[in-house]
Amino acid sequence: MPIFKLPPRLPFRRLGIAGLGLIGGSLAKALSPFDGLEINVYDGDPATIEELKLVRRYKNVVQDPDDFIGLDLDLAYLCMPVHRNIEMIEKMGHRKVSYAVTDSGSTKCATNKAALKAGLNFCGGHPIAGKEVAGYGNSTPDLIPGCLFILTPDPLFGARQKELLGRLKALHELLGCHIEILSPEEHDELYSLVSHLPYLTASALTGTVMGRGGPEVLSFAGTGFKDTTRVSASPPEKWVAVILDNAENLARDLGSLMEVISELKKAVEDKNGPLILSLLDSFANFRRKLESSKKDREKRKSRR
Repeated sequence: MPIFKLPPRLPFRRLGIAGLGLIGGSLAKALSPFDGLEINVYDGDPATIEELKLVRRYKNVVQDPDDFIGLDLDLAYLCMPVHRNIEMIEKMGHRKVSYAVTDSGSTKCATNKAALKAGLNFCGGHPIAGKEVAGYGNSTPDLIPGCLFILTPDPLFGARQKELLGRLKALHELLGCHIEILSPEEHDELYSLVSHLPYLTASALTGTVMGRGGPEVLSFAGTGFKDTTRVSASPPEKWVAVILDNAENLARDLGSLMEVISELKKAVEDKNGPLILSLLDSFANFRRKLESSKKDREKRKSRR
């Protein structure tokens, strides 16, 4: 594995990662080659802890959250489910930690609110990367590098966060991430539509096929069913917390989805071919813009 020297200007020399699952583990593996970066890790799972202890790169491997909070850090990176990140943030507030804190959660508003209340030097983040599997054993060093990365600052944190925002931006740019800035509210509204709603839609489709056809139909399923429902195989316990945390936005978006499905259902019942074609054509044209929109974002990034 090649060794990269961190630029002297980068202030994060002592990093703590809490939660070495798919995202936290992938982040730790991606940052491991950088010489001079001290990596400390926490996880609550005994089996994961035993696996982490075998990695000589990690300076401290701890299973107690209080031990993690007490480490000498420049940055604590919380990569656990949102509700557990919030629990850690509350503990950090009671301990009045002075180091910076960020997270990788799929929702931002509740975590941001907790960090404000705790008085932390905090700025939220969200790597747009993942798989339908979980755990440190499934983490890879190439999952985070090059991904779209959302940072969610809040002016209520003051000037201290502005400095932290710049440092977090520099850290993730070292990994080739494409940085976008959103408010916590903008993030949760947007990712309700493009992440949380697709998960529920894929799960509902899976449930419909399960209920109507049973397990025997799976042997006949092709790539269409496989690709469309891939995300529904993700660990449900992770998604329940996300759904509840973003329930207001999701309820609105589920209502919009039901309106579209109702329109399609009526068109099918009426055997209205022109309307079906019109609807499907507009959806297909919108979907075809996905790759070009990514390229446009990268062009905007290069001009900054």
